[in-house]
Order: sequence, then C-alpha cells, then structure tokens
Amino acid sequence: MTRFPPNKDYLLSFSTYTLYEISKSDKFYNQFKKLYSLYPCVIVMSYFPLAVKELASIENKAEIVNPIMLAPVGINIEGKNMNPDSLDILLNKSSVKEAFLNVESYTSNYFEEISKLLDHTDFLSIKNNMKNKKNVFIKKFIRYEMKERFLFPENRELDLSKLKKLKSLEVLAYSIYYKFFSDQNRKVSVNDIVDVLIMTTVPYVHTFISERNSIDILKTVQKQTNLFNLVNLLVLSDLR
Repeated sequence: MTRFPPNKDYLLSFSTYTLYEISKSDKFYNQFKKLYSLYPCVIVMSYFPLAVKELASIENKAEIVNPIMLAPVGINIEGKNMNPDSLDILLNKSSVKEAFLNVESYTSNYFEEISKLLDHTDFLSIKNNMKNKKNVFIKKFIRYEMKERFLFPENRELDLSKLKKLKSLEVLAYSIYYKFFSDQNRKVSVNDIVDVLIMTTVPYVHTFISERNSIDILKTVQKQTNLFNLVNLLVLSDLR
C-alpha cells in the first residue's frame, strides 16, 4: 500500500511546470499551499534547463546533474521565516511571476512547433507512416533538438555515447512520440506539452506521480530503455 504523506526518507519535489499548473486553479492551489507549508519540498527543473545541466556534466563542467532549482523550506524570504502563507510569498516574487510568464509563452510556442513538426524537412520522410517509425523518429528528434535548441551545426558529428547521458532529451523524444504521433486519432493540446516537459525529470527521482496517460507512456518507455528502470511510477489514485 502506498504511504502518503511520505516518511522521512522522501523529499517531495515538484516541477516548475507543475507549480505553474497548480497556480492556475484555486482549488488545487489551496490544497497544495497547505501541503507546501507542512512538508519539505523542492522545486526541480525540467527540460530545457535540465538538459543544459546534463550537457555541462557531459563536458566535465559539472560533477553531477542536480535538478533542484529551489529548496524553499528553512529559508527566509524578506527576513521572514517560512509560514503557512509561504507559497503566496514565493509566487508573488517578481522573479517567479516573470518565470511563470516565460513558462506560459514557452509552452504555447513549443506546442505550435511540435504540432507542425512532421512538416519540417527533417521529418517529411516519415510523416505518413509514423506508427512504424518510432526508432527513426527518436533519432531524428534528438538531432533536431540538438540543432534547434543547443545550436549544434547540422553537419557536426554527435557523440552518441555522450548523447545517452542527455536523459531529459531522450525522455522528451519518447514522450513526444507517444503523446503526439503514435495515435493519429488522439486530440492533443498545449497541456500535452506541459505533461511531457514535466516527464523529462523522471530519471532524477525515486517515484514519479502523474495522471494515467503520462504514466502509461512512461511504463511503455521504461520497458524499452534503461533511462529510469528503477523509478517507481504511480498514478494519482495510488495515493488514496
């Protein structure tokens, strides 16, 4: 039986995208606010900032990949100790408000980009037969992201052994395939982009909890790779 709240051996972590999504709902925000004020929590980064950390590790500029962006418990904000309204204080900080605006803009733009991805010249050859082209898509997508997001020249040789350490990018590639392209009849929305960006953090946690579709996808990916084979995958109902 799943235990919740977790014991002393666990630290609750939330993606920046999760926090952004929660902040848009009064019901979920009030529930999360209570949880946030009672239990140690950290805010973790997801793709793209997480992939930048991974690249730094690959290039020996950092010893480890630390996904933690913010650990608010035990700190002071403007000279005040954390309190039941600590989440309100955090989310009213100008830097956090700016970050949320960036998240909103980025997810919307990225959704538009991914929605038209198969019309990009790199993907035209597999556009009409996506269901049987998963492995080809994964490779093409990783190369596409390296070129578009990390400014790798198109003709630059990519070290595949090093690319395997870009765990967040590989999870993103699989998640994009299964969320957007494996089922041509499934209607997609910008929330699907938020889901896959949150999913990129999964290799760095002990237990990952999400909605059913995302967990089903991650379980499928888990059987195909060793990216996060030891991660416990749970749906929200498992906590009840």
